[in-house]
Amino acid sequence: HVLYGFPADIIKFVAYDYLSGGKGKSSVSPGEGAVYGALSTGVAQLVTTPLDVLRNRIMAASKEEQDRDVKLSYVDRLAKIAKEEGVGELFAGTTPRVAKAMLSGAIQFATYEETKQKIGQFFIKK
Repeated sequence: HVLYGFPADIIKFVAYDYLSGGKGKSSVSPGEGAVYGALSTGVAQLVTTPLDVLRNRIMAASKEEQDRDVKLSYVDRLAKIAKEEGVGELFAGTTPRVAKAMLSGAIQFATYEETKQKIGQFFIKK
């Protein structure tokens, strides 16, 4: 999971920060958070789809395939897939993966912005 999860999270949060105006913008509405979250999460999943494809291939490999490819780096494995099956195969399953991620990102960031506002209001009242 770290193979693609960590890069995806970095891309997602950097993209969200950029889209939401970064530190200069004091408040993002939950609706804006949903839109920015959907876009940033979708982009992150699109960019990291080849890593997910690779991870799935490694997990599903037979014992013979694992033994044969044991010395290949991740980059070598990605290049092998692209050479033998075409670059498009590195993006297999992109549409459902990105669609699911966009829905999840919209919910995640809308909830984050709403919670941030409510907690801020709570402490301002105290």
